[in-house]
Amino acid sequence: MSWLVGAALASLAAAFLVVRIFDHIVSGVRDTVAGTAARAGLFVGTWTAVTTATGMRDFAKRIRNLRQGNRGIGRRINALRKDKGG
Repeated sequence: MSWLVGAALASLAAAFLVVRIFDHIVSGVRDTVAGTAARAGLFVGTWTAVTTATGMRDFAKRIRNLRQGNRGIGRRINALRKDKGG
């Protein structure tokens, strides 16, 4: 669960930062319905993007470790075959 908490906190911080930047760039639209919808969309979109990127990075790391483990097992099997003369 620690990977989920870390990803959620990073996503939350990034989403707040993006919304704050949006508020400073487009200050006149902030109190309108369209501005509120845009802020919500930016927040959700940023949250999703950061969480997905974090998850894909962790997934790629796990796949890399799995492939390295498979190579090691393959080498052991090949060594056993050579030792038995087969």
